[in-house]
Amino acid sequence: MTGLSGSVELRAVQLPPLPPFGGNPLTISNVPWQSGASPTVHVICRFRLLALLVVVCLAGCRSQGPSLQERQRLAEQQRLTALCERLQPRLPALLRRFAAAQQALADVRERRFPATAPPEPLDPDEQRRLTIYDQQTEQDLYEQAVAVWERKEAERRDVWQADQRRRENAATESLKVAAAALQQLHPELVQLGEPPRLNETELVRLRVCRLEQLQ
Repeated sequence: MTGLSGSVELRAVQLPPLPPFGGNPLTISNVPWQSGASPTVHVICRFRLLALLVVVCLAGCRSQGPSLQERQRLAEQQRLTALCERLQPRLPALLRRFAAAQQALADVRERRFPATAPPEPLDPDEQRRLTIYDQQTEQDLYEQAVAVWERKEAERRDVWQADQRRRENAATESLKVAAAALQQLHPELVQLGEPPRLNETELVRLRVCRLEQLQ
């Protein structure tokens, strides 16, 4: 520049050339704090850093993975879903059959013997208007009528009880057959006994696959 006692020479700052696409612009050779290290030290530092990154990555992956309990829960849910899909074709009809057999047995056991009314004795006012002889005659007739009623009622009860046993045995057998069909499809669905019953706990467990829509 003119007009000054000296001259100032302006020089462009020479930057290192850029590396190819994907390269690291800060190589080991041009990092200032490492400029005095040997190439062997540079290689060792690079491999230690790489190993540290791998350990941190693996630890992070393990910490983000599902726990053992979560894996067990998912496996059980998948098992129940597969079981429900296997049961769907036949289970709805078998459940309805079992429920109908249960209700039929309950209806039979609720039946009561239809007793008939016994003969009524003579009205006391009318009996007082009779002679002693007629009163005795009316009493004898009444006792005979009661005896006939009791005999016929006993016969009717015997017939009814025999029919009741037949009905109850048939209903019980139908329920056992319905329970056996369910047990053959899925053994844990039925609790054996007199009478057999559905395993409500197992039904609740199966509702994970919407088993309630099958009932």
